[in-house]
Formats: sequence, structure tokens, C-alpha cells
Amino acid sequence: MIFRMFAAGALPLVLVACAAQEPTPLPDTAALIAAAEPVAAERPGGYIHPIRNYTPRPVTDPGDWRTSNRSQGGQ
Repeated sequence: MIFRMFAAGALPLVLVACAAQEPTPLPDTAALIAAAEPVAAERPGGYIHPIRNYTPRPVTDPGDWRTSNRSQGGQ
């Protein structure tokens, strides 16, 4: 029973695979080649400090939540 179901499902796949078909054309790779050969000049390299725009924000105690809600709510 299982073999018959397998054969019934596999037979169309085998027939389609063996049919004479034109091969699928390859994709156009001109855009990939153009991207690998940039025409723009290189950016000047140099060390950039990772935290150059750091703004220190000291830790503060939590405030009253009602005041915080009023200030954010526009009341």
C-alpha cells in the first residue's frame, strides 16, 4: 500500500525530470561585476574615537510618578 502511494507520487516527478526541456538561462551578472569595480574614490581612513559624541548622564533617584506623568502628558 505504501509502495503504491510512493510510486504514484514519484512517477510524475520522474517523468517531468526526464522530459526534454530547454535549460534555464543564467542570470545577467553585469550589475555584480559593476559593484565589484567601484568608480568612486576611497574615503580617507583614520582613527575615529568610538565614543566621541558621548554625553554623560548621571544616575538620579526616581522621581514622583505623578509629576512625571503630568510633565509628559502636557498638563
